[in-house]
Amino acid sequence: MLAPTLPTILASISLTAAAATSFGSIVHYSPTNTSIGDLEAVFNPATGTNGGYYSGSFVPDDDYGAYDYCNMPHTRAREYMIPGGYNLQYVELIHRHHKRTPYASNTFPREDIAMYCDNVETVYYGKPKNGVNVTNIWWKNYQDPSNPMTYYKNGFNGTCQFPQISYAGLDDSAQHGRDLWSVYGEKLKFLPKTFDPATMRIRATSNEITSQVAGALVRAMYPHLSEVNVWQQISSVDSLEPGYSCSFADSVRSAYQDTDEWYQHLNLAKNVFDQLDEISGVDPNDSGWHSWFDHYFDNLSSRLCHQLPLPCKISNFSDCVSEQLAEQVFRLGDYEYNYIFRQAANSTLYSATHYGAFIAELMSHLKDKVAGTEGIIYRHNIAHDGSIAPLLGALQINALRWPGMGSEVIFELWRKEFSHDYSIRVLYGGRPLVTNTPLGTLDMVSYDDFVAYLESLVGNNGELVYQYCSSS
Repeated sequence: MLAPTLPTILASISLTAAAATSFGSIVHYSPTNTSIGDLEAVFNPATGTNGGYYSGSFVPDDDYGAYDYCNMPHTRAREYMIPGGYNLQYVELIHRHHKRTPYASNTFPREDIAMYCDNVETVYYGKPKNGVNVTNIWWKNYQDPSNPMTYYKNGFNGTCQFPQISYAGLDDSAQHGRDLWSVYGEKLKFLPKTFDPATMRIRATSNEITSQVAGALVRAMYPHLSEVNVWQQISSVDSLEPGYSCSFADSVRSAYQDTDEWYQHLNLAKNVFDQLDEISGVDPNDSGWHSWFDHYFDNLSSRLCHQLPLPCKISNFSDCVSEQLAEQVFRLGDYEYNYIFRQAANSTLYSATHYGAFIAELMSHLKDKVAGTEGIIYRHNIAHDGSIAPLLGALQINALRWPGMGSEVIFELWRKEFSHDYSIRVLYGGRPLVTNTPLGTLDMVSYDDFVAYLESLVGNNGELVYQYCSSS
């Protein structure tokens, strides 16, 4: 089946999100109505953080599982439930990197504080397999006062790279690794006691921060492992970040972000932008900063996650971003992610095409494992929020908040004892993923039903993704 033409997709954009809608084999099921997608709640200060945390990595055990943007809940032995009567066959895990400095594009023209990363070494060097020995190289940022451009629109002064995984982020990465080992190594006895490259694979994107996380996480899982091969696809076709081009998907998203439904929240947020611009020095006419809240969200959350103060105006240090204003930004960020990846009628179509290559790979791994042709038992993918969000969008999570640092989705393939019946469990934040699809909560659902759903998104061998993305 050939993919519909671009005019066809644009004509379908007006489909209502109030009921299930379809495009080809892709059916969109509207998310659950929550305060995340309710503009009245979004602009109500009493809503606060919707029960979430934005101030660090620690959440009390009694509240573990609550949304913590700085260090999202993940699978660990304390909460993990082993399904009775089944044997674990395969695990594929994907998670967002851990805490980092903000991206340079998300820093203000001038920041009111400096940011130092002297307690972290970011390592970059090439090492021949056979031949000369090389010196390990790590990069140290610095600012030379004789460089006339050093302090001109420089963002954060100091010694950090933007981005890089911070000391606290590396600490969280190590804890994540220990927690995963406590489940798949100790509790289930599923992983080998020593890292086995023939049956285990660690994968990162071309963005260095994912490899920085891998170094701390894998060492925590295997304390005696001094080096490991981290797999990486060519950036131009990488399915994990993703890096491949799909103008079809881009057109779908652009269309539903050019509607009155999208502009409504931006118009209501004009006063929010005005307050932030006045303090930050960001040009009010900069369309990139004002087409959504991504930039302000990253800047403010990066500060709070590292226990740094909220920003103040350079010319008046008594004029600062308040906690209430920051919470407003976070609620707007959640609203936008929910709209882009879940609420908009064509959001599932966007997620399925924008992230369909990874879904096709996942489906292939599951099929090969059931067929007995797959020797790998554990794949660990370290990615970004722009990876987790469309994956959750394609799976049609019941309600989507911005996937925080360390957000984790685990796909487990189980086989029933003394039979050839297979089941799938998908964990998000350590708990079975609740969806609005007919599959419901993905807790030991039929393997055949789950694979059929993935096929409805990307085709039997991912051919639908290729057709969509090569159609323009």
